[in-house]
Amino acid sequence: MKNFVFWTLAVVITIAAVIYQRKTGPTNPIEAKIATTSGVYSVKLLRSLETDIKPGDGKAAESGVHTSPFEFEAKGLNDNISVTLYYKRYPSTDEYTPLIMKQSGDLFEVNLPSQPPAGKIQYYLSVNDGVQEQVVYKENPVILRFKNSVPASILIPHILLMFFAMLIATYTGVIALAGSDKCKKYALITVIFLFIGGLVLGPIVQKYAFGVYWSGWPFGHDLTDNKTIVMFIVWLAALLLNRKKVRRWLYIAAALLTLAVYSIPHSMLGSQYNYEQPANNN
Repeated sequence: MKNFVFWTLAVVITIAAVIYQRKTGPTNPIEAKIATTSGVYSVKLLRSLETDIKPGDGKAAESGVHTSPFEFEAKGLNDNISVTLYYKRYPSTDEYTPLIMKQSGDLFEVNLPSQPPAGKIQYYLSVNDGVQEQVVYKENPVILRFKNSVPASILIPHILLMFFAMLIATYTGVIALAGSDKCKKYALITVIFLFIGGLVLGPIVQKYAFGVYWSGWPFGHDLTDNKTIVMFIVWLAALLLNRKKVRRWLYIAAALLTLAVYSIPHSMLGSQYNYEQPANNN
């Protein structure tokens, strides 16, 4: 019975952390409100798009041949609505370029010029219903990052292993707090899952998506890479320091730190294409 309670608690904590991370992540769609004379409508604006441009190929982006479909749904908007998307590269000193979005029922669509992997644009919307015009996110433009696709055979195992690493790490902390002697076994599993999921598959995912294996310390500031190596080191240290003498508090501390680190939004300070010095992009 106790074991069931411990696992239930670990699952609840882990799922709560996953939901929080997804809602606060900088690449998840952002919810916006569009106000017209006929009502207020909720839409989700994209902050991540796929591109077929190869890493570092700024010339392909400038050619205008490559495009990425951008869309959002606004249920109930009538056919008299005109939506214009204004965009420019980020960061840059470019002027904003307007693109009129095509309406198809509740869907508004436009083809954005693709950027190299890790390239970004910032954009805002202008909505005109024939009576009034509303500008959405002009003062605080939405940042959208481009990435290459990642094979499901790599991405799915990475996601699953990182989820279970978090789950087992939480469970280890819970049973350590309860005084269980099984901590070492589950701490070892946590280390193995973090190593394979985070330090082996993680860089491969990064390479497919953005053209680099590692953009954390000491090469960059990607918090996803940095928090992965921090979690691995902390759990490895807790495991090694418990070899000869039982120090359950180390497992508890590692679990708490993992929870705190895991809650940092995914892709914060992630890979970013340098438009000023394209030669420096990998």
